[in-house]
Amino acid sequence: MVSTLRPLVLPLLVPLVLAAAPPSAAPATPRLEDAVPDTFSGVERVVAVGDVHGDVDALKDVLRLAKLIDEKGRWSGGKAHLVQTGDIPDRGERTREAFELLMRLQGEALKAGGRVHALLGNHEVMNMLGDLRYVAPGEMASFADQSPEKDAAGTPPGSNGHRAAYGPQGRYGRWLRTHPAVVRINDTLFVHGGVAPEVPSKTLPELNRWVRQDLFPGNPPGGAKNPQGPLWFRGYALGEEEVAAKALETVLQRFGAKRMVMGHTTDRDGKIRARFGGKAVFIDTGLSTGYGRNLSALELRGGRVTALYVSERVELVAPEAAPAGKVSP
Repeated sequence: MVSTLRPLVLPLLVPLVLAAAPPSAAPATPRLEDAVPDTFSGVERVVAVGDVHGDVDALKDVLRLAKLIDEKGRWSGGKAHLVQTGDIPDRGERTREAFELLMRLQGEALKAGGRVHALLGNHEVMNMLGDLRYVAPGEMASFADQSPEKDAAGTPPGSNGHRAAYGPQGRYGRWLRTHPAVVRINDTLFVHGGVAPEVPSKTLPELNRWVRQDLFPGNPPGGAKNPQGPLWFRGYALGEEEVAAKALETVLQRFGAKRMVMGHTTDRDGKIRARFGGKAVFIDTGLSTGYGRNLSALELRGGRVTALYVSERVELVAPEAAPAGKVSP
């Protein structure tokens, strides 16, 4: 049960907690035309984590499970790449702390030769575009210090600060508007919902620009709000086997990948799920306390795709057999 006192104390505590946080690395004025890195190769180890929904403690625990941060919460993953597949906000009260954690880890990982990729999810976009139906009261209140304007009578505490924080010039709005919806690392696509065959893009830069169009005023409708866009599509998670498998193969060939890793569709048994011979992997296991606090991460290393849990490691995809005379890495 969520304490009824929390919405009252968060506006006081969060500014103090975040006062010493480093400034965002995002540009002062992000533009749609700015390059968004989306393709990486030669990465030895990749770890993917699904939907967070405001539970920063669960996020820290799963990053420790994957040996990406130490006991003090500092990056310890070396040259590994962390992919968080979106939906950091909503439903939980500590979204700001989760944002701040990933913002700090971005810089620490980069210094160590690694990377942190925080992908756009549908809930990031909903907050940026003013759809607040899933914002928890304490979550809203925690943004109060982000605007000097007093909230209008009858509006939830923190409303003005929340709007400012997610705006194009806001601390989190600036940061999020520089992020892609889809990245390819080695031979794997990572995305929040799924990339449907109907997306009007032949390359990842085109696809990410199409999604980001909705986040910058004055552009035609893009893919961030489109129900068949990569932040919303559930066809590979829920679709009929033969049809979904064929559609997935078309997309993988288009973007030069062997598999797609997705969040968005929660598997209530708390386990990472693979379909179509491991070509589709679903990693939203209900990480946040509101969904059961099922800690899990996906590791891709040396051709192996492994589900990491607190009590075990489960290999989902094994390396392909090496040709005669050669040894698999």
